[in-house]
Amino acid sequence: MSSHNNEVNRFFKHSYIYAIGNIINRIGAFILLPVYTNYLAIDEYGALEMFYGVSAVIFGFLSIGIAHATLRFYFEYDDDPNRKAVVSTNYIAALAISIFGTILVGTWHRELSVLVFSSDEYSAGIVIILATIVFELSSQICLAYVRAIEKSLFFVYIAMAKLLIQVSLNIYLVMYAHEGVVGILLGNFVAVFLGWVILSVFTLSQCGIKFHFQKLIVIIKYSFPFLLGTITSLVATNVDKFSLNYMDTLGAVGVYMLAMKFSLIVEQLIGEPFSRSYGSFRFSIMKDKNAPIIQADIVKYLLYGAVFFALGVSLFIGELLFWISDEAFWPATSLVPIIMIASIIKIMNYPVQTGILYAKKTKYFFYIGMIVAIASIIGNLTLIPIIGVYGACITLIVVECISLVLMHRQSQKYFKVDYDFSRLLTCAFVAVSIYVVSSLVSVESVFAMIIFKVLLMFIYMGLILKSGFFLNNSEREHVEKFVKENVFRKKHSI
Repeated sequence: MSSHNNEVNRFFKHSYIYAIGNIINRIGAFILLPVYTNYLAIDEYGALEMFYGVSAVIFGFLSIGIAHATLRFYFEYDDDPNRKAVVSTNYIAALAISIFGTILVGTWHRELSVLVFSSDEYSAGIVIILATIVFELSSQICLAYVRAIEKSLFFVYIAMAKLLIQVSLNIYLVMYAHEGVVGILLGNFVAVFLGWVILSVFTLSQCGIKFHFQKLIVIIKYSFPFLLGTITSLVATNVDKFSLNYMDTLGAVGVYMLAMKFSLIVEQLIGEPFSRSYGSFRFSIMKDKNAPIIQADIVKYLLYGAVFFALGVSLFIGELLFWISDEAFWPATSLVPIIMIASIIKIMNYPVQTGILYAKKTKYFFYIGMIVAIASIIGNLTLIPIIGVYGACITLIVVECISLVLMHRQSQKYFKVDYDFSRLLTCAFVAVSIYVVSSLVSVESVFAMIIFKVLLMFIYMGLILKSGFFLNNSEREHVEKFVKENVFRKKHSI
């Protein structure tokens, strides 16, 4: 097998193991979702999602891209001592930054609760999410190290442990202790804390406790544009829910974020495993003359997989919500396919950034982020008053398209990759056509409708695997060989 195929195989071997870990996390979310949508009022569910929004904003400010920088500078060195020093230095820095930052924000936890919820009744929840951020941020450094040394199975074990803790605690706290939203936040905190303990012990036992100030200065200089970019990204990704909260109701936030949660499945099952594996992989192959070809192939397979999962969720979301949730949540069905398009575009954005990151031109994240944030603000403030949650959905698609186009154009200056756009766009068009066909067919029998949608999924999968337009003979043989040699063999060995 050629070195090109070996590298692609190495990437996908770890990528699908990360996918298993993310599936485990999603299992937890789906186990808990019927609990949340039946034991919480839709306004309470909206409040929960607002907590997650506040947490994302604070976490984004404090993280300053240091977890990504851990990967970038780990591979800057060829010797083990310096690589481990990068990890331990970033771990100490992340822990110190998060403690200082959360204490500072925590001073105004009551005022923050009033600002977001127009009441201080959720101030305890603010304190809990701040404590969670402290341990989550330093855990990200540990996970970056796990990715760098390709210990993907270890990631799966951590995910399983956190799943058991989170699910059991949240079920008890919501269903039996009736602690509501605050109980959910508390259960999440305990799961994150115990995961942090395990990850910290593993990482520090491997890397030691070393702090190199000069390394940190270089890393901070590299990461600072990420902070600026993160600020703009936080505006772009959270202005929708905050706008809905102020211009509509917490109930509208609840419906929108439930749809978002299902739409994010493709990001969490495809996008996240991909980024965990590809984040370190792309830097490890940059000296390979076939690196652009490898990236183009991986992006193609990534899109095929993402579109397949997105189509599956979009086809069956109506039946799923009917079975697991209260009627108040059913309007989310029509939002999922729209948001799913934005999720797919966002996934494709990650590999496109390779040239910018390799050239260390991280300032472009800020410039592009500024444009995206402005577009998001204009779109949401203009469309939400007119068409409500659909305005937020359409804005998502627009801003992700803007981001992808700008990232691609800038990255190509430093790392030229020839993507086969005709095949990529046709793949998406075929999936949209299949979804439209399903929406035009009405069958009274739920069972018959499910069978019909399953048939449509097989048709799409057959087109991808058998059509020479999507995969030529050599590509199809490579994919089939990879599945046989890695997926099925690993199933028996795990």
